Amino acid sequence: MNGTTRTWTLLLLALLLAAVPAAGADLDPNHYVIPELKVNESIETIAISGVLTLQPEWDGSVTTGIPFGSIMVHTADARTLIFDSDGNQLLSISDELSAKVPTPAGVEKPCTWVHQLPNDSRVYHHDNATFIFGKAGDLILTVINEHPPPVEDPITINITSPAEGETVWIDVVPPRVAVVGEVHAPTGLHNVVVRSGTGEVSCGNRPEFACSVPVSTGENTITVTATDNYGRQAEKTVNVTVRIGLPPPPAIAVSGRVTNAGGNPVPGALVRFESVFTLDDEPIAATNVTGEDGGYLVEGVFGYRQTVTVEKEGYAPLREEFIFENLTNDLDLELEPLPRTVPGFGSTLAVLSLLGFFLLIGRKGW
Repeated sequence: MNGTTRTWTLLLLALLLAAVPAAGADLDPNHYVIPELKVNESIETIAISGVLTLQPEWDGSVTTGIPFGSIMVHTADARTLIFDSDGNQLLSISDELSAKVPTPAGVEKPCTWVHQLPNDSRVYHHDNATFIFGKAGDLILTVINEHPPPVEDPITINITSPAEGETVWIDVVPPRVAVVGEVHAPTGLHNVVVRSGTGEVSCGNRPEFACSVPVSTGENTITVTATDNYGRQAEKTVNVTVRIGLPPPPAIAVSGRVTNAGGNPVPGALVRFESVFTLDDEPIAATNVTGEDGGYLVEGVFGYRQTVTVEKEGYAPLREEFIFENLTNDLDLELEPLPRTVPGFGSTLAVLSLLGFFLLIGRKGW
């Protein structure tokens, strides 16, 4: 190993690692039996000031790190015990008295919980043990955590966008929705995953997350899953409707009264507002029925240009196009009554009467 340059990366182990499958079928921790660990109570418990590193040729000095194949145990009494690959104890380190360092997840931990490993390492998490394999498939470090997981302070997820029930307009294909929010994980955040019925993406391990998840046209349920450093998970969902195309203009509201030519209210009239825009090739429309005072209120109609129709039995239908200027508008409408038919003098009788009149005139002329 002398003269060879190695690249190292800072990696948080044990409680700060979740399951990452090891590459290669031979990297199976079930093939490795953890030896009997021989605790030596005569070894003095010390404090260290920096992170531990794996050393290919360990000389017994704690300042140079620990040997390859070591077994590390985080005990329930806040000590870190180091054993060699045969189970012989090498070191006893106080977590409380050792230096504190920030982890990649932004949580400050004792340096006994943070270690340097080669970049090409592979990690496998199983129960309370974490197995780290080298590039060649050899087991270079085993970490055992005896700390019981805390039961207080659950993980909380807040999705700030999109909102529940929101309709999202997307003008690119395939469609994707940006999901934004934040996670509170008291024991540190390992990762955030966002998924829909179409696919899933990883959003990293920062408390504030923002990522784009694939979706399908129509109704979608988006689920955010947060995993903390103890492997505990929390989920939160949001339901959205995805539409393909440019978003429609703002929705407007219109209120007013429907009256007759004499200014009297017309109750029970059907008022319909239809936008020039369509949704899935269907017209966007909203309707309302006038009250006893002839008043109506129509909300949620898209666009400032609307075709307004009013229908009421006994009145001539009204159909007219209006262009509004505001999000909230007033519009009074007037209906013209239909011509009233004289009782007993229907159209058929009128034709017969007219025909009789002309016959009478004709006879006189003869």
